[in-house]
Amino acid sequence: MVTIFYAEPELVIGLNRKILFLNPNDLQIFKEIELSKDLTTCGLKSADEPPPAANDTNETTITSDEKAAAAASGNAGGAVVEVSIQQVCYSPDRQFLALTTAGQKALLLYKSRPEHAKLLSVRSLARASSALAFASDSSSVLVADKTGDCYQYDCCDVEATPRMLFGHLSIVYDILWTPDQGHIITCDRDDKIRVTNYPATYDIHSYCLGHKEFVSSLGLLQERDLISVSGDKTLRVWNYIEGKQLLEHELPAPAVRLQMDALEGGKRYQLAILFYDHSDALGLYDLERSADQSWSVVSERFVRADAGSWNFSNFAIADNRIYVAGATDERLSLRVYNRNDGEAATSVPAGWLDMVHEQFSEDVCIPEDLSVWFKKRYDNISEYMERKKRRIEDKQQKC
Repeated sequence: MVTIFYAEPELVIGLNRKILFLNPNDLQIFKEIELSKDLTTCGLKSADEPPPAANDTNETTITSDEKAAAAASGNAGGAVVEVSIQQVCYSPDRQFLALTTAGQKALLLYKSRPEHAKLLSVRSLARASSALAFASDSSSVLVADKTGDCYQYDCCDVEATPRMLFGHLSIVYDILWTPDQGHIITCDRDDKIRVTNYPATYDIHSYCLGHKEFVSSLGLLQERDLISVSGDKTLRVWNYIEGKQLLEHELPAPAVRLQMDALEGGKRYQLAILFYDHSDALGLYDLERSADQSWSVVSERFVRADAGSWNFSNFAIADNRIYVAGATDERLSLRVYNRNDGEAATSVPAGWLDMVHEQFSEDVCIPEDLSVWFKKRYDNISEYMERKKRRIEDKQQKC
C-alpha cells in the first residue's frame, strides 16, 4: 500500500520499507527513512514475551531475544517476515513522526525536529494497524487495529504501557481527535461513526448513523461539524455532538479516501475524494456553509484515470496540485494534476517525477484490494423459497 500526504512544506511518500520527504516544487529531498528488514535489530520486542528465567544457563535454550524475534516476525521457527509500512502520520506540532508496519507489527516513533528523523522507540503491536492519529497537543498517538481495538501510546514516556481506550466490533478505517481533545471520532466497516468522550472513553457521547456501507474517511469542518464518505456512494455532513445529519450528497461511486482543505476562513472547503473502481477516479467538490449554517456542495469536477494498466491507489492535495500515486506493471507511478480543473499539470519541473520513480525503482507496488471492505451478502431466502415451492408442488401432485 502506498502512503502519500502533504505536510507543509513536505510531500511524504512511503512504500514498503522506504519513506521520502520531498519538496514538491523542486528536485530537493529533505530526508529519507528506510526501515531495517528486521525490526528486532532496532529494538522491537514481542508484545507477550515472558521474562527470562534468572537461573537459566542452558546454552541450548532459545534466548529471550530469539523468542522476541520469532514472535515479532509471526514465525515460531525464527524466520523473519519482511517489514512494510502501513500508515504514516505527523504530529500537529510537527515534532514527531509515527508510522506503523506490517509483517513485523510495530509502532515506530521518530523525533523529526531538530533531529534528522531520530528514532525514539519501536513498540510491538498485537495486531495489524488500520488507522493512526495524534492528539492535538502531540502528547500521544492513537492506533486502531484490524479487530477494532484502539490503543493510546505516550510520546513523552516511550516506556509507558499502552492504554486500551475502547473497541469496535469491526475494523476501524479512520480516527479523528477533536482539537479540544474532548472527543475521539472513529468510523468502521459496520457503517457506524462513533463519538467517544475523552478521557472517559467508557462513555459514548453519540453515534452518527445513516450510512449503508463502510465509512472510509472522516474530516472536521468547524467546531461541531463532521464530514464522512462511504462505500454507499454518499458524502454526509453531521453535527457530531448531537449525532444529527446536516447534508447528504450522492457520489458517482463508493468513496474510499478523503482529503480536504479549508478555504475562506473555514466557510468553504475543497474536498478530494478517491472512488472505488470508477472511470472518474477522483472527485473534486467545493463545500460551502451558508448564512443559515446549512452546508451545500456548490461545484464538482473529476480527475479521470488514464486508459491502460495504471490506476489510482492514494493521493495528496498540496497548494494548487493533486499528487496521485498508482501502479504501473507493479512499480510505483506518481502523477500530478491541477486542483482547479483536474487536468494533468504541465508546470512540474522536468525530471522531478523521474527522480521519485528512481527512488522506488526496486520496490514492488501492488494496489490494495479494497473489495474486501464491502459487506458480503448472501441470498439464502431465494433458495429456501424455491425448495419450499417444490415441496408444495410435490405434495399437490401426490394428492
